[in-house]
Amino acid sequence: MISDQTSQAYEQMFALPEQHSLKLSSSRKVKRDSMIFETRWLDEHDSHNKLIARFRTWTNLSLSPPYRKQVGWERFSLSGKLLDREIRYSKRPTDDYLH
Repeated sequence: MISDQTSQAYEQMFALPEQHSLKLSSSRKVKRDSMIFETRWLDEHDSHNKLIARFRTWTNLSLSPPYRKQVGWERFSLSGKLLDREIRYSKRPTDDYLH
């Protein structure tokens, strides 16, 4: 699996209140050309187990140089409105490769 995120890690990354929980509703992993695409849908529930939002998370991993990785997530209201979004791209630990 590309992303080793547990529900607790997602809850921290999304900065959810302690009373809220996440439940995996679906996941899909596809390898196409030299890329692996993984998408997960998570449901956010409040302390009364009422569904209040949905998250889509994804990881795109290149299997060929420069082996880049993109990780992102989006939070949607129940009506489908985009509420929040974050995308992260991998980078080399140093700039030693620059001339």
